[in-house]
Amino acid sequence: MSRNSWLGAFIVGTLAILAGGVFLIGDREFLFSSTFPLQAAFDNVGGLGVGTDVRVGGIRAGTVRRLVLPAGPDDKVLVVMKLHTSTRNLVRADSVASIKTAGLLGDAYIDISFGSVQAPQSKDGDTIRSTQPVDMSELTRSVANQTKATLVAIKDDMDALKQNFLLRGFFDKRGYEDAGELTRHGIARLPAGKSIKEFSYDVRDLFDQPDNAKLGHERLLKDAGNFLEKNKFSLAVVVVSEVLGDSARQRVLTQAKALVVRDYLVGNFRLDDTRLRTKGLGKTLAPDDGGKVRILVY
Repeated sequence: MSRNSWLGAFIVGTLAILAGGVFLIGDREFLFSSTFPLQAAFDNVGGLGVGTDVRVGGIRAGTVRRLVLPAGPDDKVLVVMKLHTSTRNLVRADSVASIKTAGLLGDAYIDISFGSVQAPQSKDGDTIRSTQPVDMSELTRSVANQTKATLVAIKDDMDALKQNFLLRGFFDKRGYEDAGELTRHGIARLPAGKSIKEFSYDVRDLFDQPDNAKLGHERLLKDAGNFLEKNKFSLAVVVVSEVLGDSARQRVLTQAKALVVRDYLVGNFRLDDTRLRTKGLGKTLAPDDGGKVRILVY
């Protein structure tokens, strides 16, 4: 092929590409279609621009031609659109224009609803009614607040599940279904007088783990059990306290530990179980009083 032939082919190809681009742009902007002008006024047109799509019944049928600033602060922004003439029978005097987005963060567009059969067709340059767009910043803030509230609720649920998991072995072993059982033998307050006998243990010495209510070294309770079995007493209270952890969670856990110690003493020694009570102090502020299991005999 000669040089002139190559040059001719290049020019023809370039012109074909240019013509195709012009056709595509013209088709998108409705340059080669019959259109008619229509208007709508909005307080805010955030996200709109010249060339923004206009849809009628969800179908792309026009574009935004221009945006006109209001003459005063009390006026609205005028959006001038051009619509394909095929929509004349659909867009009527009672049609409503609204600004929407494709998804939460998608591009904005104008959607025009179908009018009623009884309403007259819109004329060139008519201004149809509009609805105010959703403030995306407010919507995003609302979604963020709802998400935050949901995360807080999930955290609370997870804390509750964690607490139930920690005590699950205790409940399963004894058939208890709720934490209310933990206070069945509880006492509201300790007696005012001084105890006649006290047995004191470190929580870590009696239980396998600090975050469960499973006894690991119950033999340490033998002296207290023998004393209660061989001596008369008017009241004995198993008191458990902690120094670390969440206050509400530790209260439940100390109640569980106190009940475990009581159940062990009742199950292994002959004593008046109606006189043996429990008291879970939860998280105590006094370091010397924390992390302890005490059996106070009155």
